[in-house]
Amino acid sequence: MIRKSTAAAALAAAALAVVAAPASADSLFGSSGGSSSGSAGLLDAGSSALGSSSKEPEHYGTLGRPDAPNGLKSINVWVYAPKATPISDGVYPKNSQLGVRWNSTIAAGNVIDGNECQMAIRLTGPKVPAKAAVTKTEDCTSAKLYTLRTPGAYTISVTDGISGASNSIQFSVQ
Repeated sequence: MIRKSTAAAALAAAALAVVAAPASADSLFGSSGGSSSGSAGLLDAGSSALGSSSKEPEHYGTLGRPDAPNGLKSINVWVYAPKATPISDGVYPKNSQLGVRWNSTIAAGNVIDGNECQMAIRLTGPKVPAKAAVTKTEDCTSAKLYTLRTPGAYTISVTDGISGASNSIQFSVQ
């Protein structure tokens, strides 16, 4: 009985040491979204690292084809506002640098950190310049910023041309 109590105390102490470590949850697991998600690193583990009771990774947005050569299953997206302070949830001041941050995951939930994708990043909203409307990259995990000067509702979608997976974010500028 004493050995079990000692072992339980040691496990509790180890758990407290991990919790007291200086790294924040965002720096370890990435942000699950929200207005302050721009402060964490670009290469987030996304929602798949946070776990769930189903023991299966969760995938969001339009899922990729099962036979896609790059293995991409889903794309996680966040509003990326590294220097902008939101006015309220999902609302940012005009003239801010705002955009999207994304990562791509395979069916098992692991992040694809390479250039085997054909991403198209589409910005829609009021007065979007033609050259900013669509940006293409091979980066499966990255970020894209825009300087948005016109108030209104914006949507940014990220679509992989190889797998067909896509996801989008929406926010407003005032």
